[in-house]
Amino acid sequence: MKKTTNIVLLVGICLLLLNMSCKRELLNKPTLTNSNAPGAVTNVTSVSSNGKATLTYSLPSDHDLSYVKAVYEIAPGIEKVNIASRYTNTLTLDGFADTLAHKVKLYAVNSSEIASAATEVTVNPLVPSFVIARRSLKITATFGGFNLTCNNPAADNLAIVTMVDTAGNGEYVKTASLDNIYSNTKVITGSIRGQQAKKRKFGFVVRDRWLNHSDTLFVTLTPLFEQLLPKNKWSNLVLPGDAEMLLPGQTDVRNIYNGVLRENWPNLMFTVEVASTPQMITLDLGEAHVFSRMSINPHNEMNNFYVRGNPRDFEIWGSNSPNTSGALDASWAKLGTFSVAKPSGSPYGTETGADQSLARSGWQFDFQPGLGSYRYIRLRNLRNWQGSYFMSIDEFTLWGQ
Repeated sequence: MKKTTNIVLLVGICLLLLNMSCKRELLNKPTLTNSNAPGAVTNVTSVSSNGKATLTYSLPSDHDLSYVKAVYEIAPGIEKVNIASRYTNTLTLDGFADTLAHKVKLYAVNSSEIASAATEVTVNPLVPSFVIARRSLKITATFGGFNLTCNNPAADNLAIVTMVDTAGNGEYVKTASLDNIYSNTKVITGSIRGQQAKKRKFGFVVRDRWLNHSDTLFVTLTPLFEQLLPKNKWSNLVLPGDAEMLLPGQTDVRNIYNGVLRENWPNLMFTVEVASTPQMITLDLGEAHVFSRMSINPHNEMNNFYVRGNPRDFEIWGSNSPNTSGALDASWAKLGTFSVAKPSGSPYGTETGADQSLARSGWQFDFQPGLGSYRYIRLRNLRNWQGSYFMSIDEFTLWGQ
């Protein structure tokens, strides 16, 4: 009897699951099939922008209209399809690589995937962003590589591809030290480092996310010599007036030159938060160096970097015989004033992927050539991201000779 009951129960469960499956399948299907084509899209107007065109139109009155589809070519032989739902009357066509006239076919499509007759329009996109960026691209040699900048007014996703003629035979290739630069900021800036201090020919191409690419900018560059300055001789020279640590013995200055990017508390330098004047720390590098550039890795504050005590505006001073009184007097020379800029320009507390990528790789700054060599340096924080003076730094790095 028990065995029979179990069989009946099992059959019942199977029937229930089958019924539920059938209901789910029915839910995913149109309630009725309509083999009649919907009305066509009408009253189409077009507004052009960089590499794009935005269409506005009138929808047909069919009750089972599902979406509007645009079919067009972004380049000869390369077809693209963009779709807009029935709840809007605008559709943006993107990916164009030129400013030529492009024919577009618009279709209204119903819930049974039956398309209307095509409505044909012609669009003339403006100059694509990758072309604008290429035309404005400027390359300048710097320590260990080169800096680049270009304009991207539409803030499109672009990649700047770098190549080098390693053999001097006109064949440009990618090497391990030549990374692409990716950005969607209105003004793209970047640096390529790790290059030999010798004259070579480089090539630069700008590409968009549809793999449209510009012509090549060829530049002959001679990067300035530099090397990573070893930190094994560094120490903290504590002078009167230098910043007080928040947790002495834990959040000390030595944490910024231990070569470890921990991004976690308390393995960093963190000064007292009640500081009411610009805060300073002093480093003894063990021997004099000529500085080419530096990098500051900010503290990761709850997955934010442009916040709290991380430096925003600061100065670097150099000396070979600092006054033991701690005074920032004639025994010190100002090597530069620097400001951290958030790539996105977003407000405090908001950080984009580009912002965080820059912070994780380190905020880098070049020193002006011809500053002389110095054994002692002083970092003076003028303003943090909170608008006060205390400092939090994960790692500090120098390059030079």
